[in-house]
Amino acid sequence: MRHGNDDWRKFGYSLDKFENALKQLRYQSVFEPITEPQAPLTAGFFTLRASAPNAVSTFGVQSVLSESNLGDPHGAELLKPAAIPDFPYMPEAPRLPNDETNHYVQRRYRAAAKARSIHEEFMGIERKDHAMLESLASGYAKGNEKYVGFLAGLSLKRHFLSVALQKPSECHYEASARILLCEIEIPDFAALRITKLRGKSYSDWVDVSTAEKKRLCETLVFALCIRAAYLTAQSDFGNFIDTIAVNALQNWFDPATGVPKSGTIASLQARKEELLALQPGRLDAKSCFAHLKGISTPSVTHVAPIRPIFVLDKKDHRIVINRDVDASLAAEENLASIPWEDFEHLVRQLFEWEFGRDGVEVKVTRASRDRGVDAIMFDPDPLRGGKYVLQAKRYTRTVDVAAVRDLYGTVVNEGANRGILVTTSGFGPDSYDFAKDKPLSLVDGPNLVAMLRRHGRNYRINLAEARSIERP
Repeated sequence: MRHGNDDWRKFGYSLDKFENALKQLRYQSVFEPITEPQAPLTAGFFTLRASAPNAVSTFGVQSVLSESNLGDPHGAELLKPAAIPDFPYMPEAPRLPNDETNHYVQRRYRAAAKARSIHEEFMGIERKDHAMLESLASGYAKGNEKYVGFLAGLSLKRHFLSVALQKPSECHYEASARILLCEIEIPDFAALRITKLRGKSYSDWVDVSTAEKKRLCETLVFALCIRAAYLTAQSDFGNFIDTIAVNALQNWFDPATGVPKSGTIASLQARKEELLALQPGRLDAKSCFAHLKGISTPSVTHVAPIRPIFVLDKKDHRIVINRDVDASLAAEENLASIPWEDFEHLVRQLFEWEFGRDGVEVKVTRASRDRGVDAIMFDPDPLRGGKYVLQAKRYTRTVDVAAVRDLYGTVVNEGANRGILVTTSGFGPDSYDFAKDKPLSLVDGPNLVAMLRRHGRNYRINLAEARSIERP
């Protein structure tokens, strides 16, 4: 009997290993930045990581251009979902259980159910990625500027970078010049910690000296620019690009005044063939940056912006200076009775509150009542991003379907991803029927109020009251 119990105890140990292995399984969308390196730094049985989210280890700096961090996927492989990891082997019970050993079998049932649930979750992520990647592949095959830029941006996301170095980036492709501009953000050096292990410790992280941090920050500027240029070059399996430019942007505080500053601190431009010839893992960042004729700020401790080598004009000359209308409105203000220009700026502010944390820019266009575009949103996200047109109609009566048709025409003419029509009133059934299956979103008065209240603004809409005022 004791021998039988030993078998069940061994089975219990096997279940422990199975359950622990399940906890280690990871699978994420290819559109999310990778947070775990393919080849982590180890010492014996220990995996070494810097201790804080705003910290990067000396190894993390030195490995930005490593072969493991710049390896596959490249080119067409970027359009394939990540492989689902192998699941651990479920141990078999020694024999039929009795009352004394039945709890082991119950554990096995629960562990198997947990494994199925995790696998279904991973499959759901893979299916969603597959559908999105198919759409991206279709647009890319046509040489669509937006999708060529998307794929380049996706290449950056699908390659590991320490969390402290992960900042927003944008890729824009100009088909007529066959040039791709990649804009990356570099962390503020004053806030960034660079750490190393103390002595022979495997867990005691300390900050590097001031002199070493300066040297490593210089290395980071060069390495991050080269990384962006190399990975975007590797994404171009359709051969749409001849030249790649990289501008590195930074936000910092002037140490002399404390005033916030921003600007381009490094820039390079190179032929795609030059970049594809680079050998990751064998590069000295400073020498390579000089070879590519890059330019950078003279000092990483006293940062000064530089003039970028190449810029892409993304400006719309209809854009005007934004106004803070929200600050001038009283609590419980009736939005249906405010000036229509103020309403347009308030809608712009609302969409900044809603999407600004994702890097979305919202700009109001030059005043011209009931023209095609009241505001423009630029979203840098590599999949959903692009250009969105907004129309804001401070109406006291139902919006006519003709306005919805006009919005759709504007979306087509502007080459926008989607059109959004926001009103203080509402829409009729014919408007909703027309918008169905088109890249249009209709936001009526009640939904507008609900969106504003999500951001702590308790405005109201009273159409009858507004009609009685009869503001022109």
